[in-house]
Amino acid sequence: MENKPIRVLHIVSVMNRGGIENFLMNIYRKIDRTKVQFDFLVTREEVGTFDEEIKLLGGKIFNIPHIKKVGPIKYKMNVEHFFKNHLEYRIVHCHMNTWSGLFLPIAKRCGIPVRIAHSHTAQSGYCSNNIIERVELFFKDRMKRCIKDYATHFFSCSYDAGVWLFGQKIADSKMVIIKNGIDTEKFRYNEEIAGKVRKKLLIPKDALVIGHVGNMNSVKNHKFLIDVYEEIHRRIPNSVLCLVGDGKLRPNIEEQIRLKGLENNIKLLGTRSDVHDLLKAFDVFVMPSLFEGLSVALVEAQAASLPCVVSDTISREVDMGMGLVDFISLDKPPEFWADMILKKKNTSRNISIDKLVVLGYDSQVTADLLSKFYIDKYNNIYNSYFDIDNE
Repeated sequence: MENKPIRVLHIVSVMNRGGIENFLMNIYRKIDRTKVQFDFLVTREEVGTFDEEIKLLGGKIFNIPHIKKVGPIKYKMNVEHFFKNHLEYRIVHCHMNTWSGLFLPIAKRCGIPVRIAHSHTAQSGYCSNNIIERVELFFKDRMKRCIKDYATHFFSCSYDAGVWLFGQKIADSKMVIIKNGIDTEKFRYNEEIAGKVRKKLLIPKDALVIGHVGNMNSVKNHKFLIDVYEEIHRRIPNSVLCLVGDGKLRPNIEEQIRLKGLENNIKLLGTRSDVHDLLKAFDVFVMPSLFEGLSVALVEAQAASLPCVVSDTISREVDMGMGLVDFISLDKPPEFWADMILKKKNTSRNISIDKLVVLGYDSQVTADLLSKFYIDKYNNIYNSYFDIDNE
């Protein structure tokens, strides 16, 4: 045991570029992998963007078919089969939000002593008119209620996200907030890099650049964002909207852009590995999400000293106190949003980001904290077994 790292199993959807996945990779790159190694149970069969890097870092990836492919009964059987055949894992860290209520009971039945439920979002008050989504929300609510009985530890990216998933009582007594740490130095604003990025993207030096980073799904509210940008473009024709990310709604977004005649002004940049440099080239970051936990993208934007205009459905905890974040109601019309965005366009980028490190939002700080947690818990398990053997 002394010569081998502790292997922690992280349960995720798929290791593509997204908030949860970026958070995990930020930690994985910084953690002492001679002491702690990450393996991943991926709940889809597709290859993820980070898969090759994970393997190079020494991690293992296990795939099970998606629930929509095999159905709930077979899906549950596959999860149980996996745990029964991988009894080497003593620590399971689940990042699937409400789905922790499915994975952790099975993990407990299979004798895994440390079972972590990690909340990465806050969907309080969210509802849908789509019948399929409403059925899914019903079952997710049932699973959410199981978590308190089967998790041994409760982690959350923010207080609001913890209250949503675990309830007020656990959030106030047992929950630990794990900061969404990033590589702060990588995001620090650099005017020269900003200029090079604009040149590469064929964006005029004097153009107003609005930026957004997020998967193209309904939660990120791209439709409203494009309506807001249409108003900005009406006032400032020499402006550009850059959308970083991809997803199932991309065709819908492309059609909306085409119908508005904004093809030459909105750049769909897709999934990128250079977000840290793209943020330097933006003038204002806009995020009108229907809900968020504590957005990694917003922490990154503030690390780039970038002014942010965001929906008030996002946790106030995302504001790092650097004077960069304005919260606006989604009930306000696009014209109001445009007003607020244009007020932010000349914000100075000469802002110290050291506060992010002090507040614990540096990935090395988070990596050290989690490493200590995993090692302490593993040693407690080992010592308890040793004491039993010597009774």
